[in-house]
Amino acid sequence: RVLSCGLKDFCAHGGAEAAAAAATAGDKRVPKIASVVGILGHLASRHAGSIKQELLRMFHESLGSPREHHKATVPFLLQLALMSPALLATVSPELVDSLKPPVLNQLHQHFSAVPRDELEGVVGVVVHLLCHTSAGALRTLRFLLATAAP
Repeated sequence: RVLSCGLKDFCAHGGAEAAAAAATAGDKRVPKIASVVGILGHLASRHAGSIKQELLRMFHESLGSPREHHKATVPFLLQLALMSPALLATVSPELVDSLKPPVLNQLHQHFSAVPRDELEGVVGVVVHLLCHTSAGALRTLRFLLATAAP
């Protein structure tokens, strides 16, 4: 419920545009996302597995859906990862493992209609997260190399 509420608020406050602005300017334009991060951080000590499972479910569910709030799910999850290195470390190994060709194709289709400036912002956030990820770094590097030059 915390993630669902956070996603709804994220969408209501501009979604990807607000995330890009907050990431570059360091401000908190998306009001409830800091609370979502705090609550998830508090819950992580006892429910890390459930949180990880829900984050991954949200990611995969959003790729196959044309619904408006699902279009903002990936930017929302990226913003959560920016604000919480612990969430990023928890999810990144399993996320990398799940990025098989069908999922990569879904991601491509999901972002094919996104305006170029927004897409560049999302790519910038992904690169930033990759550079600051220590958990599963070798696995991520192997994935990137295998995907770029199979």
